[in-house]
Amino acid sequence: MNLKFGLLVACLIFDLSLKSQAAILKESPGVASNSALELLKLPTEIRRSVIQGKSETYYTSFINIAFNENQGMGLRWRALIAAAELNGEKALGDLKKAGDHSVWFMRNAALVALSEVNPREAKLLAKKLIKDKALVVRSAALEVLQKNQSEDVRELLWKELEQRYNFKGSQSLWIRHQIVEVLAESAQLNELKSFGRLLSDQDPRIHIAAVAGLEKMTGVKLGKSENKPSELVGLWKKYIEKENSVL
Repeated sequence: MNLKFGLLVACLIFDLSLKSQAAILKESPGVASNSALELLKLPTEIRRSVIQGKSETYYTSFINIAFNENQGMGLRWRALIAAAELNGEKALGDLKKAGDHSVWFMRNAALVALSEVNPREAKLLAKKLIKDKALVVRSAALEVLQKNQSEDVRELLWKELEQRYNFKGSQSLWIRHQIVEVLAESAQLNELKSFGRLLSDQDPRIHIAAVAGLEKMTGVKLGKSENKPSELVGLWKKYIEKENSVL
């Protein structure tokens, strides 16, 4: 009981401390460069309440921090996101610049920020960064494209599935089954053969995603819940073979 009470008191003190920091920062807009660093240490909601309506005071400081190579990755990431939250679409120029940055986490942060302030530009950047040299950036680009599955995006994702940079040697990287999972969400009837071919892919994780896509497009559910994934794959191979013979 005493331990619980002690933890409660500690949490209250910590919360009051954060709110006190926020109040001090709110009352001292003249020290933007220093206070910007302090703001980035605060929880997101408190930071938002402090910077609301103060884009001229803090935006430039956030951008300077984001592009400062002497600052750490986490701080630079938060600074770019905070700048986008503060200026919205007015931050587009700086976010595009970050999207072309040589450092992977800046490109990644640009995708995250753009998806909130300008989905159209986020889609354009994601179509470029789905080919990025950094796997984590390609994965972030896929998350953006998942929300924008137009015909051109689906065509691009099918091509990316077989790109050499999505393999390590002959081994399939995890982004490949993520791509198939995204494609499966809106599987099209004209993709029956494409999903069917994936049932023979070397990566068993892709088989499960391919089955989900086949079920989605056809409305057919084969087997029973207790069937092993390999058994379902076998059933679907027979189904597709039969369908192809009819066509």
